[in-house]
Amino acid sequence: MKELDIHINETFSMISETSDIDFSVLIENLFNEEISQPLEKVRRNGGKILFATISIEQKMESLLLHVFMGPFQGPDKRRALFENEILQSTALSYSAKKELVFKAINTLKILPGSDKSKLQTHLKSIMEWRNAFAHGRISHVHERGYFINYYSGGNRSLELNSSYWAEVENVFRECNELLSKALENLKEKEA
Repeated sequence: MKELDIHINETFSMISETSDIDFSVLIENLFNEEISQPLEKVRRNGGKILFATISIEQKMESLLLHVFMGPFQGPDKRRALFENEILQSTALSYSAKKELVFKAINTLKILPGSDKSKLQTHLKSIMEWRNAFAHGRISHVHERGYFINYYSGGNRSLELNSSYWAEVENVFRECNELLSKALENLKEKEA
């Protein structure tokens, strides 16, 4: 399979406390393997966050489809219409699906309180991370590391270090498990 080779804007900056700038040293510090290789990893991880968010959103859609249309029992035009034109349409945002999921969980009592709280926190974090990588700007600060700068009710910045990436993995894993648990609990209630 072909790997895309498309243009990506990159902005480099460096703060100097002196007016005597050696531009050859400046260029070396801005364009080197030590900076560019981790930057590629940050971009790949950001892409994985975007795709993993789509997976979480599809899991929410599956739960909502089961809540509103019942278990799958073969091809059904109304079910397909609801899934395609409502759940998967751009009119129903991630945020709206998240709210519907919680109304369903609360109404049907398919998750205990601690799991509900954890799921709500995780879905909110995932939404913020997705928005950060979809709309934010990745930066490298010399001797401090990599950051994603974005706007969410104000200017924000996340340091993209090992503990951040570990948190991302943990949140996505737990969120997946909690959505699966909610769907299983719903199926058990119906049995």
